Amino acid sequence: MTVFSIILQKADDAVSVPLIYIEVFFLMLSSFLIGYFFAYFAQKSKYLKKLKFLKKRSDLSETEEELLFDDTEEDLEEFVVAENEEQPYRSKSKPKSGALDFERIGTADPDEADDLQKIIGIGPYTEEKLNTIGIYTFEQISRFNESDIELITELIQFFPDRIKNDQWVSKAKMLSESKRRSQARREGPRMKRA
Repeated sequence: MTVFSIILQKADDAVSVPLIYIEVFFLMLSSFLIGYFFAYFAQKSKYLKKLKFLKKRSDLSETEEELLFDDTEEDLEEFVVAENEEQPYRSKSKPKSGALDFERIGTADPDEADDLQKIIGIGPYTEEKLNTIGIYTFEQISRFNESDIELITELIQFFPDRIKNDQWVSKAKMLSESKRRSQARREGPRMKRA
C-alpha cells in the first residue's frame, strides 16, 4: 500500500483505491458536465434564434391571420408545408433572383461530365446536385463569378462561403488546364521512330 491511496473499509475487509483513479473519475465527470451544459445552452440559443426568426417572418396580413385561426390543424399543417416549399432555403445574404448565365459559363451534356469529386469539397451528393443544375465540367466551374457562387450556394443548399473557402474556381481551372494538356498530347502530331 502506498501513501497516495485511500482505504475504504467495509466490515473486516479493506479495499484500497489508488488516488489517481479518483482524480481521473472527477476529471471525467467534470468534463462530461461541462460538455453537457455547453451543448444544452448551445441548443437552447439555436432554438431561441429560430423562434425569433419565425416571429419576424410571421408578419402576416390580417386576412392571413384570420385564415390561420379559422382552419383546423390539418389545414394549418398544409399551409406551413406550402409556405416552406415556396422558400426552401434562405441564405444570410440577400436572396438572388435570376438564373445562372449558361451563355457565359457554358453548357455541357452528361456525356461530357468530368469527375467533379476531384475538387476538394465536392462529394457525391454535391456532385449530383451540381449535375441537376446543369454543371458537369471543370470548365463550367472555372468560369464562376461571385454572383454565380452565391446563386449556386442557394440552389444546392450548401454552406455559405464554402465554395470560396474550398477554392473551387481555382482548382477547377487547374484541372481543366491539365485536361486540355492531356487531350492535346493524345491528339497532337506523333513522331515516327526511325
